[in-house]
Amino acid sequence: MISVKDMAGLVYVYDAYITINKTLFGDTVLLGFNEGNFGATSRIFNVIERNVIEELKKDDYKKTWDILDDFSLKPEERVKKLFGE
Repeated sequence: MISVKDMAGLVYVYDAYITINKTLFGDTVLLGFNEGNFGATSRIFNVIERNVIEELKKDDYKKTWDILDDFSLKPEERVKKLFGE
């Protein structure tokens, strides 16, 4: 399993991805991995999904994305939730 520190790094990248995406497109637009450099960066989503606790993997990761999209929490706080702490 990935460390808390490394997962927090991915959550910071996730936050930056969402911010840049909204700036470029006006809202979050999902791009495929093959859709240029920006689409390729969305591969971090799969890395995050593979490293959360099993309970969050149910329901097509909906709970995972609810936690990730809770920007009222710092990335480190979100990681603790993703790890079930």
